[in-house]
Amino acid sequence: MFRQISLYLLPVIIFFFACVTAPAQSVNGVILDEPEAVGAFTLTAQDGEAFTQERLKGHWTLLFLGFTHCPDVCPFTLANLEAVRTELSQLMSPDKLPEVVFLAVDPERDEELLADYVKHFGISFTGITGERPEIDKLVESIDGFYRLEKSGPGDDAYDVTHSAAVTVINPDGEITAKISPPFHPFSTATYLARHMRGLPAVN
Repeated sequence: MFRQISLYLLPVIIFFFACVTAPAQSVNGVILDEPEAVGAFTLTAQDGEAFTQERLKGHWTLLFLGFTHCPDVCPFTLANLEAVRTELSQLMSPDKLPEVVFLAVDPERDEELLADYVKHFGISFTGITGERPEIDKLVESIDGFYRLEKSGPGDDAYDVTHSAAVTVINPDGEITAKISPPFHPFSTATYLARHMRGLPAVN
């Protein structure tokens, strides 16, 4: 398991240094005209505690869905979100930083790996998964999608196609924006800082 995660981290490290040395980029973000409340769901966090829509309140949240066997999009995005939080720490106090929540949509393979997986990207990250109907409730609520690409009942090496956008949720538990790749840390942090303060976005 550790070797598997370490192999995923190698391209992430290369990608991270490429981002650091690259010029600032525009942000592919969309701000909703009106916030939309996240619907009710009941999942389980990596620590075994129940995680419902109420856990999204009282702070800003960056929610991303994926799966622990993802070879590229998920590790790149999670690594970038940690880099975004690092940049945001220069712009706001620690208690104002958004929490990062990773929704694992492949519970059959994700549940056992989830705690170690999210820890490799951010010590404060929260990983959540659970029963398929509850996963689907949250995915639908954030207007995301995923599909298990199984070739048959015995296929254990399948891929998962899924949306790559990060959903921005305000302290009232409402969706306020969506941000899509690429996630340049500095530009994304600047974009989010303005959005979280109620200022117009500058791309």
